Amino acid sequence: MFATKLIVSIFARYNNQRGSSAVYHLFKGKKSGQTIQDVGLFQLYPFFSITPKLTKAQYDTYIEEIFTAQFILLTEENVVVTDKGRQLIEDFRPVGFDGWHYRGRELSFFKRLALVVQTLSNAPHTMRFLPIEQDGVTQRFVKDYLRYHDFQQPAFQQQFTTQLMELVASLPVEERSKQVLSYRLSGYQQSGYTWQQLAVFLDEDILSLQLRFTSCLHSMINEVRNYPLLADLAQNIRIEQLLTQSTQKTADLFYKGYSLEQIAQYRRLKTSTIEDHLAEMAMNDPQFPLTQFVPEELALAIRERTKQLQTTKLRIIKESVPQASYFQIRLVLAAKGE
Repeated sequence: MFATKLIVSIFARYNNQRGSSAVYHLFKGKKSGQTIQDVGLFQLYPFFSITPKLTKAQYDTYIEEIFTAQFILLTEENVVVTDKGRQLIEDFRPVGFDGWHYRGRELSFFKRLALVVQTLSNAPHTMRFLPIEQDGVTQRFVKDYLRYHDFQQPAFQQQFTTQLMELVASLPVEERSKQVLSYRLSGYQQSGYTWQQLAVFLDEDILSLQLRFTSCLHSMINEVRNYPLLADLAQNIRIEQLLTQSTQKTADLFYKGYSLEQIAQYRRLKTSTIEDHLAEMAMNDPQFPLTQFVPEELALAIRERTKQLQTTKLRIIKESVPQASYFQIRLVLAAKGE
């Protein structure tokens, strides 16, 4: 039900202006102009790329169930949240998520954490065990970490355990989400639960459990600075650069004085792709030179019509402000950030 509530709550933010695939692209972290722009328009930063491995078939199954339960209505263009759907999410507060800054990299943090926990749990008994994480990069990181902290000393083991328990206890997420995290960890003669086992044990669907898990990890990493032994495990996990990688390359050229057309030619990309990048830049950079592309009077007209029409649909705004190009409308909406 957690997944259902989250999906319905995001459709409610879209305010009847997006189709059924919009949340899927958001959850997957699709780097298209539309999805990136929607992140800014509807303030969906926390939920960007929170399930990068979600398949369309899995997602469609949830949409069908949500539709059958009458939480949403599906039209040819839009998803409409019903009164029943709004009642469902009335008290729903999806805390902890910070997808924009992690985009799946939280799993690297968990791999490190899981292997450290497994090692420390086995240390008093034996060092002959099959590592829960077979990834070579993770194993090398953890070996260096354990060696640096002299992990076989009881004082370190106690300190690490205390910091981990205190950190998890302090997280603002639901207790069920903390349970999911703890049950995924392995210890001495005890393997972490698989998603299928957790679904049976906790009586909740797998996507909901995975979303809870992600929110817990995001929250942990955001709070980890107060827990030094765990902070060491979070090195290079958070993405501080707000722009996507390709957009950053465009931004570097733009701020060196290259024109839109020159950037497209230099990077061998379509002009429409560069326009997507500029819209993303307008969304994230308060100093973006909007008037270089949209005269102030035209920008004001777009904002006024957007407010009057209560829509962010480009086609509808274009019909009302025909002198503006779709690109100009997108830039104004992105810079507006609402």
